Amino acid sequence: MRLAIVVAWLMLCGGSAVAQQPGPGGPAPTPPGATAPSVAPGDRIPLSLAEAVLLGIENNTDVKLLRFDPPIADYDLMAAWGAYDPNLFGEYTYTSTNLPVASTFFPSQFIERASQGEAGLAGLVPKLGWSYEIAYAGNGTQTNSLIQTLGTTYTSSLTASLVAPLLKGAWWGGAWTQVELTGIGTGIALEQFRLRLMDIVRSIEDGYWNVAATRQELEVSNKSLETARALLSQTKAQYEVGVVSRVEVVEAEAGVADREFRQIAARTFYRQAQDELIDRVYGPRLTPTTTLEIEELDRPEDFVKFALDPEASTQRAMERRPELEIAHDLVEQSVISLQFAKNQRLPQLDLVGSYGTNGLAGNDPNCPFSNINRTTGACVQNPNDPLSPPFVPQQPAGIGTDYSDNTDFWFDGNKNRVWVGGALFSIPIPNRTGRANVSIGELELRKAQTNVVRVEQDIVKEVRQAVRNLESALQGVEAAERFVAASAEQLRAERIRLEHGESTPFDVLLREQDLTQAESQRITALRVYRGSVTALDRAQGTLLEDRGIVLEDALTLR
Repeated sequence: MRLAIVVAWLMLCGGSAVAQQPGPGGPAPTPPGATAPSVAPGDRIPLSLAEAVLLGIENNTDVKLLRFDPPIADYDLMAAWGAYDPNLFGEYTYTSTNLPVASTFFPSQFIERASQGEAGLAGLVPKLGWSYEIAYAGNGTQTNSLIQTLGTTYTSSLTASLVAPLLKGAWWGGAWTQVELTGIGTGIALEQFRLRLMDIVRSIEDGYWNVAATRQELEVSNKSLETARALLSQTKAQYEVGVVSRVEVVEAEAGVADREFRQIAARTFYRQAQDELIDRVYGPRLTPTTTLEIEELDRPEDFVKFALDPEASTQRAMERRPELEIAHDLVEQSVISLQFAKNQRLPQLDLVGSYGTNGLAGNDPNCPFSNINRTTGACVQNPNDPLSPPFVPQQPAGIGTDYSDNTDFWFDGNKNRVWVGGALFSIPIPNRTGRANVSIGELELRKAQTNVVRVEQDIVKEVRQAVRNLESALQGVEAAERFVAASAEQLRAERIRLEHGESTPFDVLLREQDLTQAESQRITALRVYRGSVTALDRAQGTLLEDRGIVLEDALTLR
């Protein structure tokens, strides 16, 4: 009777073990009696690793945030160039003046109405740092002042001026320096996007293989729990027929409780791994009540061995790592900042010049007070007044009466031209600010150059470590495979011994536990190997191109 019970138990365990083995192309079935994650069929999404990466680039919230940085850098460059946009300016004022006066040349009240305005273009010349201005000014004045021949006077001017720095501000002015710095900043923003995108792709791949590993761990825990339950049933049957003691039943119950605890932990780890992968692949689709589950189509054990060449990997890293590109760009920015600081240390010597023309028009000649007829108000010659001018004011010859007439003077040869030329010079003594900024710039440049060396050293170290880790991971997979094969052989031998009455079901269960441990080590080794492959591609800077990811496509705002 005891032999029949043992044989039945072996058949149950053996059949269960065969049924639990995962197939090479799909997930393992849920073992009988085990508690697997409850997921509705419509919520299960099968994904390959490549599909998960592409969906992550499309949906990942971190990637969406990163996409804003390169266009912002482009707009910074556009804004820097905006310093050279011509400025169209204009100004207009109207003044009304009524003043009481006591003067021979004025009536009892001085009255004046004046309108004046100015408009033009002003701006900077790129790189040279020269500033220019072209301005048109016009003025119209109505007055009762007898000093003025015309009661209504129109004046205008057209002036072009230029300020040309020869020392400070020439070639390396503030505006041009900002253009140069922001131009390099666009490249830095692009490299930073590539850097962060590689890190996100790596996290997606690590999350994908973590889901695969935790799923297999859950399958192993389910199988182990099923075996422990079978042992408990067998031990209880043996206890009922008096073959074993109550102590062995308690031991079997403790074994079931231990495996139930491990299964609960494995299920929790699996669910956490799913949440991490869903967040990285689908972003906002992760909700508090989601039942979404990603079913990985790629299996960790289906891999190809890589030929490892640390020297070639380091050379690829030096050519492709965005960190090194950023470090070189920072050196270039430091060079530009130093040039600006040296320029600002120079004395200021600016050439100033302007050229312009003026025009005049007017009407309503003012009549001297003594020539005004008190009766008619007309302007006439008064022979009885010895102070009266012997003439009646007339419109001056050559002066137009309308505002548009004053431009006639613009084309009157060089008679109405205004030339201005000069220079501005200044220097702070002892110019401590300029000298200190140059010293700071030199130190910043040396710091940036040292940072390049530091980044290169870090790259060498990371590549060496990545190659070493990948080599060790491959050796770990091979060792784990040998461990699984040896444990399976020990379990087979223990079962044969049991068939011949040389062992006990509990000893067989111990061997089965060894096999479970070996399978867990193999799962861990495969996950480490997959992660090491991704880490090496990341260390070489080839992660995106090896995955067929086009940076320009990933940059497009969604």
